[in-house]
This record gives sequence, C-alpha cells and structure tokens, in this order.
Amino acid sequence: MKRAVVLFSGGLDSTACLYWAKRNYDEVIMLVINYGSNEERVTNRVAEFFSKELDVPLKIVRLDFLEEFSKLRGTTLVGGETPRVTAQELEDMNIAQETAKSVWVPARNVVLISVAASLLDSLGGGDIIVGFNAEEGVTFPDNTPEFVEKMNEMLKYGTMAEVKVVAPLIDLDKKGIARLLKELGAKYEYSNSCYMPKGFTEDGKPVHCGECESCVRRHLGLIEAIGEDRTVYAVEPRI
Repeated sequence: MKRAVVLFSGGLDSTACLYWAKRNYDEVIMLVINYGSNEERVTNRVAEFFSKELDVPLKIVRLDFLEEFSKLRGTTLVGGETPRVTAQELEDMNIAQETAKSVWVPARNVVLISVAASLLDSLGGGDIIVGFNAEEGVTFPDNTPEFVEKMNEMLKYGTMAEVKVVAPLIDLDKKGIARLLKELGAKYEYSNSCYMPKGFTEDGKPVHCGECESCVRRHLGLIEAIGEDRTVYAVEPRI
C-alpha cells in the first residue's frame, strides 16, 4: 500500500499536493506544523476544511522552539509585518531576495521534513509530499531539486523504514500550479496563501490582504494561467 504524508501549509502549492496525493496514493495523511506564524489560525481552519472535503486525516503538531528561534531571527512571518510589494517589484531580483530573507523561518523545511519523516518511520515508511516549486526555488534554496536530493540522501541513514521526499510541483511555476489545480478540480478559493490574512467570509473562504508577496504571486499565477481568481482579497493585488 502506498502511503503519503502531505506537509500542508494551506496555500496553493500544498493544496495542489494534497489533491495530487489523493489521486496517487492509497493512504494520505495531512500534517500541519504550527510554529506561531501570523497565519496559523487561518491555516488550521483551512486544513480542517480540506481534511473534511477530501476525507483525509489531519494531524497538527506544535513546535514552540521554532517560534522562539524565528523571533530570535526577526522573521516577519512570526509576529512581524511582512513587506508589501507589486508584481513589477518582484521582477527585481534584489527586491525578491530581500523579501525572501524577511520571511525566512530558520531551517524550516529541514525541521518540517524531519517531523514528517519521524511520523512515516513510525508507520512503516512512505513518501513526504512537499509543495516546492520552480518559482520559489529561485529565492528559497530549500525549495530546489538539489535540496530534495540531499534530504533524501540523509533519510537513507536517518530512518529505519523507507522514507523519501517527493516534490510533484518542482518544475512548475505558479501558472503551472494554477493549471494543475484546475485539472484536479480543487476548491482553491478555500486555501490561504496570505502572510497576513484578514479572517474569513461567511461561507468560510479566507480573506487575503492582497498586498504581500504571496498574495501577488497567487493572483498573478491564477489570472495568467486560467483567467480567473476566485480568491477573496481585502485589497486587489497590483499586477
């Protein structure tokens, strides 16, 4: 039996991974890691929605130490104010790099993959599904094929069962992910990409700020790829 743990953060990428895993694995578990991020409450509610929608069990793990370390570093995702940008500004690599540095959580993907690996090792093995993609791989080194390769090399020695990282979106940008979401019939409007979400609509859709990097990339990808964006924004993203 093929088993997968999907590292779920609530956004377009992990939502696409969840729908993809549901199609390709016999057993799927959603794993959400809480570490005090600004969008944590929204992420958990989004995870609960998709857990029920796809009939997938959900496990939420809290890591207080990662919240502490993030605050030590001054990560804006944890108790800070994330930068506001436009799509045009994100084309400037210097601005994109600075934005990435501001939201960097110390060794986050190393830690999250390790937690997922521990869960799978206890269950007898399986695949860790991550939402790494080509667009974010440009500014985040832990979203690259090289990172996946090195983590899988480590897991050969760090687990007793057969556990490996699988990144189905690794060659896709946000437009490619948007097309995949449409192909999979995903209810992406119930996902959350925003660093500073404003709550929920009456029917349970997250309200995005529309001004952070993640909102801008989300909106641009959906509009350019499938010609629509059913996301709810407090402010229309500037593209």
